[in-house]
Amino acid sequence: MDETDQLALGREAYEERAWDDAYRFLARAGEAAPLAVDDLERLAMSAYLTGRDEEYLRALERTHRAYLDAGKCHRAARCAFWLGLRLVFRGEMAQAAGWFGRAHRLLEREPDDCAEHGYLMLPHVEQHLASGNLEAAYAAASGAVEIGKRFADADLVACARHLQGRVLLRQRRTAEGFALLDEAMVSVMAGELSPLLTGLIYCSVIEACQQVHDLGRAREWTSALGRWCAEQPQLISFGGTCLMHRADIKRLSGAWQDAIDKAQQAVERLTQSNNRKDTAGA
Repeated sequence: MDETDQLALGREAYEERAWDDAYRFLARAGEAAPLAVDDLERLAMSAYLTGRDEEYLRALERTHRAYLDAGKCHRAARCAFWLGLRLVFRGEMAQAAGWFGRAHRLLEREPDDCAEHGYLMLPHVEQHLASGNLEAAYAAASGAVEIGKRFADADLVACARHLQGRVLLRQRRTAEGFALLDEAMVSVMAGELSPLLTGLIYCSVIEACQQVHDLGRAREWTSALGRWCAEQPQLISFGGTCLMHRADIKRLSGAWQDAIDKAQQAVERLTQSNNRKDTAGA
């Protein structure tokens, strides 16, 4: 099979959400000939969703360089943002700061506003949340929502809006906070978002529900996450986190043996995807 066939099969598998097949076909095509930037993005996403963490970072760096070579600084900055975010999740904060800094510097070259400015506000929301500066966190999230709406970026709008909701929960404005979380979840449930943002928002919203002891919502969204994962048998990255949340729901319901079984399955899946935070939780 030549590289053209491999590439076509990789693209087809990607559209069908057969993430492992997509990664293998695209990787083989890339060994035979350089991949176009769109296919590099598909390769990177497939690597992430199948728990190939190092391969994801390498593919995203290649995508970043390809956009730089093409003079598309805003797209290169978006790749830098995602690299930084993944490194934050891995606890590698110095490297993450370097990529975020590069993204900001790249956008300084762009004469026009762009959605990437909104993405780079999201780490500031998390930083303000961590430090307890809730007013600044809400302002940054609101700014990101407005940028996302201006550029019709559904991923950015939903992510920033759910962060607004999380801030409001921290401020004990529970009804307002859940209204925004539920609104963000409409986009998730409708399939309007990328697979990566879909999984991240699912997990973040479930965690927020658990933090304020809204077990009904946590159970509902965990079930929805489970269905989403089941629709994609080759999905690794969020499957383990889903199992961890299901174990927690079982634990809180007093189903001890089911909780132990789900937690053990979660540990195995999360270890495979190098998710240290959730592995520890499981």
